[in-house]
Amino acid sequence: MNLPLRLFAALLAFASALAVSIPAVAQNGTGIPRIDYSLSNEFRYGIGERYEGENPFRKEYLENLFNTRFFVGDFTLGFRAQIDKPREYGRDTVGIKEYYAEFRRDGLSARAGNFYNLIGRGLVMNSFESRPIGFDAPTLGVKLGYDDADFSAQAFGGLMDFADILSNTRVEQYLLRGASGEVRPTTGVGVGGSYLAVSGQRTPNGFRRPFDSYLREIFTRLNYKQLSAYLNYADKRNQISDFVRQTGDSNERGNGWYGMLGYTGEMLSVTAQYKSYQLDLVKPNFQGASDRQSRALPFQNAPTLVPEYSKALLDRNPHAVDFSDEVGFMVDVILTPMEELSVTLQGAGASRHNAWQTVIIPADTTPNSKERTDYQRLNESPLKFPSLSDITYSPYWEASAHAEYDASEDLTLGLAVQRRDNRVYREGDGKLIAPHSEDYTASTLMLEGEYAITNRHNLHAIFEVQDVFDTKKKTAANDSLGIKASDGNFNNVALTLEFTSSPKWSVAGRFEYTTTESEQGGQQLWGTLSGTYRIGDAHTLSLEYGSTRAGIVCTGGVCRLVNSFTGFRIGVVSKL
Repeated sequence: MNLPLRLFAALLAFASALAVSIPAVAQNGTGIPRIDYSLSNEFRYGIGERYEGENPFRKEYLENLFNTRFFVGDFTLGFRAQIDKPREYGRDTVGIKEYYAEFRRDGLSARAGNFYNLIGRGLVMNSFESRPIGFDAPTLGVKLGYDDADFSAQAFGGLMDFADILSNTRVEQYLLRGASGEVRPTTGVGVGGSYLAVSGQRTPNGFRRPFDSYLREIFTRLNYKQLSAYLNYADKRNQISDFVRQTGDSNERGNGWYGMLGYTGEMLSVTAQYKSYQLDLVKPNFQGASDRQSRALPFQNAPTLVPEYSKALLDRNPHAVDFSDEVGFMVDVILTPMEELSVTLQGAGASRHNAWQTVIIPADTTPNSKERTDYQRLNESPLKFPSLSDITYSPYWEASAHAEYDASEDLTLGLAVQRRDNRVYREGDGKLIAPHSEDYTASTLMLEGEYAITNRHNLHAIFEVQDVFDTKKKTAANDSLGIKASDGNFNNVALTLEFTSSPKWSVAGRFEYTTTESEQGGQQLWGTLSGTYRIGDAHTLSLEYGSTRAGIVCTGGVCRLVNSFTGFRIGVVSKL
């Protein structure tokens, strides 16, 4: 019997014994606990053409997720049968992807099988699944917990097989052993901490040499009347082989800070947040090495402090957070001057902790010595607050304002303006490649309206216009290849129209246009028509045809490029 089956069998035996030893409350007067269940199925199919880089390929995907849960008193059994072959994003999977058994009573919980875990705000552990980008970080093991008004604690352990979304073959394996707890001495006050030991395993498609990391954190929170505060510190110690240390840039220690201070009132609410993630401050030539052992681990997903939007252009090309090396802040202000009007103001900024310059180390007199490139830090110590004006720190900042006004019982109007400035500094190699900055700036205006025609019929419209400068879109003219010169300036326009007949059906159209010719395939216009139809109370059918534009999509700070797709999609969601 392999390890996953042994773990599952062990929990079944443990939970069954626990359930038998504690008398269950009869559900139906016979002394026999009532058996309940829930079933759900999600089917997705798509066929068409998708770009990979600058080349189009035929793309077909089929995904089906069948979830079931059985509830017997305080005992839960669950599993997910999954058919992803081929999958839109992520690794193909056929079989039982998720299974677990869990017992809960009087604040006590015991679970074995698959689980995701969030400790505090995620500086030590925040594992989750995001199917749209193919990210998945489950643990297969055992988790025990207790939670009441004054105290909470958990202990867990298991194996995590993490498939790198930036590689088609790389799978990293981790052995996890951890515990966390929080004491709440009085209402609104909590003090807690956690400890996690991680062993990176040597595998054919993962780490070539094993390593160990030890993560600790302490946090405190306060809620008093209209005020709230949270402070979190975590550190990370790495034990890495001498070979890895000699052939790469790695740190034995790293740390991270997160803080939040908030005020909530009737007409004004303010939240200010701060981050300083120094989990692995390395030289520029290793900053892009996502497989280095000392980096922030794939389940360390702390607060991003990056505004999130649900609109096409407002959310286009978001800032990608580096949890190993980033210092920044975000401020949210919500104003409600009158019952019909609400205004949200947001501002965020971030940068690297250090600035670097390229230096050339000449060859010495030893045999086989060669000239080499190295990097010298320009600042004496890592920054405590982001530098937003010095491009050598790769600064990012963003500001937005959004207003929503209820003009009448039937009409709601929205207006948003946004400015985003993101710069990534490249130090060059000191020879052929000069230092330069990859700049992206965007100014966006959004208009939105929602009108209730009747109690059941609703019309929703969103219009966005955007002015962009992107150095990656700069091109020199090449008549032989038909390439026009571009200075990197262009405009985007997006329009979304949706009509809903609640709760039965809806239809929508989304169109996007750009003036640049540097998108995948040189395409400048994209459009989709989609609709949903509810069948009974349990099933929802969705259809879509058209083309979608390529762009960066982020979930919880994890980002990937979602390529342009033209074709047909169908989905069916059933819940029983």
